[in-house]
Amino acid sequence: MLLVWADSRIAGALDRHDSQMGDFLFTYGLQVPEQSAVSLTMPVSLESYSFPGLHPVFQMNMPEGRLREVLEKRFRKVVQGFDELSLLEITGRSQIGRLRYGNAPPPKDAVPLQSVQEILTYSGSEDLFEDLVNRFAAVSGISGVQPKVLVRDEDALSGDGRSSLTVKGATHIVKSWDPEEYPELAANEFFCLTAARRAGLDVPHFELSQNGRFLVVERFDLSADGEYLGFEDCCVLNGLPAAEKYELSYEAVAKTLKRYVSPVRRPEALDALFRSVALSCALRNGDAHLKNYGVLYRAPGEEVFLSPAYDIVSTTPYLPKDVMALMLDGRKSFPSAKVLLRFAQVHCGIEPEKAAAILQKVAQTVVDTLPELDRYASDRPEFGPMAQKMKEAWSGGLDRSLKRESKGAAKKAAPPAPAPDLS
Repeated sequence: MLLVWADSRIAGALDRHDSQMGDFLFTYGLQVPEQSAVSLTMPVSLESYSFPGLHPVFQMNMPEGRLREVLEKRFRKVVQGFDELSLLEITGRSQIGRLRYGNAPPPKDAVPLQSVQEILTYSGSEDLFEDLVNRFAAVSGISGVQPKVLVRDEDALSGDGRSSLTVKGATHIVKSWDPEEYPELAANEFFCLTAARRAGLDVPHFELSQNGRFLVVERFDLSADGEYLGFEDCCVLNGLPAAEKYELSYEAVAKTLKRYVSPVRRPEALDALFRSVALSCALRNGDAHLKNYGVLYRAPGEEVFLSPAYDIVSTTPYLPKDVMALMLDGRKSFPSAKVLLRFAQVHCGIEPEKAAAILQKVAQTVVDTLPELDRYASDRPEFGPMAQKMKEAWSGGLDRSLKRESKGAAKKAAPPAPAPDLS
């Protein structure tokens, strides 16, 4: 059995099902307030919640890839009956979002200190990321195949005077890359996030290390008063396990946001969704799946809003025949501007003229960012081959989805049928 904590209060207990092999049960404690619900999809109830495997909200931050390999190698021999619940207990004291896992005493984040500036300026020959993984793996409750860990910056002092020394949990996500699989992935994402910010999307603060090995991103779920916000991705909100992150469609994501985002924040969320989908088409990002869209809130019952954009990369330089992560208009091939505009109007409620203007804004943003790939490759020649592949991918994305068809497309498109009220 494993206790589940919400905002430092016991919400309930998670345990293996007695009779259903592979199933898990979550049971709320007595007199738990609604604000301590573990998920927007799991309100406080007297009945237990059963799920085949860990419930989506509990498996949301399960480590993957290199991080999971390290943890399994380190703990599988010493933890009897090692399974998903065991892994959740190991990483449970440091997670993205407001939930923590562990039996009494209350689990503390207590993430070790690490200078982010040291990571950004590191020029040594030793494998710094290997050291970071060894030190921070057990406090890195974060998903994603890309190698990454959670760290607590010992130097940071934010503009509001909040020092990381008063925040006992992680303050930053540090990402690296495997040269055999995805070379130059940190720089790739750096320029994609740069384009996203210029396109009007909210993105967390990010920096690329001087050696190009690390992308350091501030946590977007850490509030100004040092508390962690609730976070749930679209797998959780749709009751899907993480393995099904490539199911559903962008239309379904829009429907999900209409259902969960607070009415006052809904228009900006749908605007951001459209910008994000359009940008993914331009950048040829085939990994904008359900786990890369999520919502934030302080507690259930309070305002719910779209999380900042994150995990944006150009994938076709690695996978030339890659397609979209989710379906749009019934297919996964990268769409034309006409399809994007219809998505904006029918599913995001954006007027034709504004939708066309957004496409133009995104297109111009990508055009403005393209020269920076060459400048960075000039300073760091190792990036040259990737810069060329990214330029080709982005140019193809502009031609197919934004640049050639977006001008006047809103005028040519027939007025769409009114969208059903899904609010």
